[in-house]
Amino acid sequence: MQLPSDLLPERASAIRTADKKWVNGTVLHYYFLERNVDPKWGWPNAQKEVVRWAFSVWKKLGIGLEFIEVDDVSEAEIRIGRNLARDDGSWSYVGTDNLEYKDLDGTMNFGWDLATVWGKATALHEIGHAIGLEHEHQNPNAGIVWDEEAVYDSFSNPPNRWKREKTFQNIIKKLDYPNLEGSDWNVSSIMEYPFNPGLIKRPKPYDKKGVGRNIVLSDFDIAWVKKWYPPILNAPRTIDVMQLEKVDVTSGEQMDFTFKPKATREYKIQTVGESDSRLVIFEERDKVPRHLASDDDSGSDGNVMIRSKLVRGRIYIIRVRVKYVNSSDGVGLLVS
Repeated sequence: MQLPSDLLPERASAIRTADKKWVNGTVLHYYFLERNVDPKWGWPNAQKEVVRWAFSVWKKLGIGLEFIEVDDVSEAEIRIGRNLARDDGSWSYVGTDNLEYKDLDGTMNFGWDLATVWGKATALHEIGHAIGLEHEHQNPNAGIVWDEEAVYDSFSNPPNRWKREKTFQNIIKKLDYPNLEGSDWNVSSIMEYPFNPGLIKRPKPYDKKGVGRNIVLSDFDIAWVKKWYPPILNAPRTIDVMQLEKVDVTSGEQMDFTFKPKATREYKIQTVGESDSRLVIFEERDKVPRHLASDDDSGSDGNVMIRSKLVRGRIYIIRVRVKYVNSSDGVGLLVS
């Protein structure tokens, strides 16, 4: 995310820390792509079951996100391919980036057998990306000093066969923010890559022993996901047209509202007050919220605003994630 250079450091940090996170309460629909599958390997149900299991592991932590498999690709925010032949490896877009790339063939891919201990760890890792986690070895607080040429050489070989730019983007490049605010390098994270000895110069002892394969969620991973997606305990507040509601939260938190239009027309939904926020509207269908529209005003002087045609009698859920509050007057939400 590109931010103005003159932002207060604490404001820029709060925006970057919340970047790519879903609003809590999001239902993520996933679909197993058939057109992005190597014909030689196919998409056996045993492989799909590992992915389903990995989604359930994250969900069983009691988080506010939901994961639902769908049979219509147009309904899915997460589109999962299985291409083993083109040396594409395993990867996923991060968090809300999935919405930006929905028209591509896939937003997640598995490039090797999942029915192994490492395959299961890979599924947990890629879903970690999908819900907003980045690579832990790219944490700017980690203090890792790489033998860069050794890293480029290592990852140019199978199973990765990466070019230098991809290796730089996935390993050497530092993130603008840590995964968990104030956190140091968490070597046991499921988001940490394994590294052979000799790729890391510092810190010790990883220069000599490298980093092993992590196969389960660490305490760090669990703390992170519960911080950003806590269990939803309170029902959303009701909001009506021209009824200014206070979004009574602090930076990094969110508030939810329900809106039931009395007329079918275009509505304007916006925040009021100085803040950096993400606003998302969901339409409830079959009692499941479906993403309708979203906007983010992070780093700008304006307010987050969505114009959308809403239908009389339907139920809409409006979620406001406040990244940073710029004023003691707080933040409001208005429907007009």
